[in-house]
Amino acid sequence: MGRSSKDKRDVYYRLAKEEGWRARSAFKLLQINEEFDIFTGVTKAVDLCAAPGSWSQVLSRKLRANAENPDDVKIVAVDLQAMAPLPGVIQLQGDITEVSTAQKIIGHFEGEKADLVVCDGAPDVTGLHDIDEYIQAELLLSALNITTHVLKNGGNYIAKIFRGKDVTLLYAQLKLFFEHVTVAKPRSSRNSSI
Repeated sequence: MGRSSKDKRDVYYRLAKEEGWRARSAFKLLQINEEFDIFTGVTKAVDLCAAPGSWSQVLSRKLRANAENPDDVKIVAVDLQAMAPLPGVIQLQGDITEVSTAQKIIGHFEGEKADLVVCDGAPDVTGLHDIDEYIQAELLLSALNITTHVLKNGGNYIAKIFRGKDVTLLYAQLKLFFEHVTVAKPRSSRNSSI
């Protein structure tokens, strides 16, 4: 599929191509790490709704580069669709709403839980903001549900949200599981993203 001229003018789209990232969204995770230092000490990470794999790619490059032994780093990428292989990333084609997927993730970590879970998943947008927000919230809650099974106590969970009128309910649900809930909009997020 060809890219529109709007994509070609997008600075992060061009940068992603120049630096070999699979998608411009790689910069969101890199910028979140710059601000919150989420990669320090992480040896086990999960990328939910991973395709096309730019966040898995960031995890692979950064976590493996910072490790004394890159082979000690384990990254599991989960998505319904397959994606091209990445160094050091175990791909799991599965449904994040199924308990068996959580069990498979933990199996790849040899019974241990993850230090970090990330999810940049989003539904195909309809253009109707209320519907898009609702579907995104449902996806986020599914990701949160599996995260409660695979994330160790004190671990970090990074997820995309669509902010809207019901976002405070979403924050309240997140606060049931996490002591600190912070909202950040990386510089690389599109201006049209809310």
